[in-house]
Amino acid sequence: MGFVFGVAAAFFFSTTSVLVRVGQRSRANDDGVFMSVFVNVVALGLVALTLDLPPWSWEAFVAFVIGGVIGTVVGRTAMLRAVRLVGASRSNAFMAATPAVAAFTGWLLLGETLTLLEFVGAAIVISGLLWLVRARSAGSEVDSHEPVPLTHYLIAAAAPTAFGTAFVFRKWGLERFDSAIMGAFLGAASAYLVIVLIETFRGKLGERIRENFGNVSWWFVGAGVSTTLALISQFTAFTYLEAWIVGTLQSTQAIITLGLSWLFLKQHERITLPLIGAVLLVVGGVVLISLPD
Repeated sequence: MGFVFGVAAAFFFSTTSVLVRVGQRSRANDDGVFMSVFVNVVALGLVALTLDLPPWSWEAFVAFVIGGVIGTVVGRTAMLRAVRLVGASRSNAFMAATPAVAAFTGWLLLGETLTLLEFVGAAIVISGLLWLVRARSAGSEVDSHEPVPLTHYLIAAAAPTAFGTAFVFRKWGLERFDSAIMGAFLGAASAYLVIVLIETFRGKLGERIRENFGNVSWWFVGAGVSTTLALISQFTAFTYLEAWIVGTLQSTQAIITLGLSWLFLKQHERITLPLIGAVLLVVGGVVLISLPD
């Protein structure tokens, strides 16, 4: 079941990237973070009200807050900004680094271990995704065919670093408070509070509220719904699997986003032998990870 939820999280995060990319075309100064996180808070909060919760844990609360701030404020902001700067497919391809960050942080903080088969599977997935990045044509994803500045790729690289670290804090929190929905809600709520504080400090909160609620972007709302489903799937996967394995499964969103971009963003993706080889590597690696011990 953990495998299913991990891949489901990848699918829903990929859908989020595509929806945000479409919405950004009519919003020059809004990357979709404000509205998508707001939808997360409302949707997860309503579901959380219906749950029977385990005994409260302040340790878990702190872990969920840290995970929410790192994963949502830093990670999602960087990812959605990268979607605008380098495109949905290439920004998601950088998520290949997520399991490496999660594995290192999980080993450091949680004492997590990995079997040889899981290690080989993760290495194959990462190799396939890196091959995918190299196999892609340089100008097929972004609107402009100008060379992409290195700083744009650094922003894209910041996302998996934040997500991988957040995975470990979320996993640690769930070990002490076994409620995926409440964990996701607490993370989203704390992240939204930080976002509001940042916008207030910048003097742009009123402008952001008018942009998002005076002229609603339903693409961003859809992205919020998709991200909510992704967070529920991700937190549920943590209850079955170690954090780095969830990160590896979720990194397959690079492949999923590539297909969704080709279908819905009208990108001209050429099906080449290197591209097919990269896909086969990723699929093979995921199969190895999903095999029972």
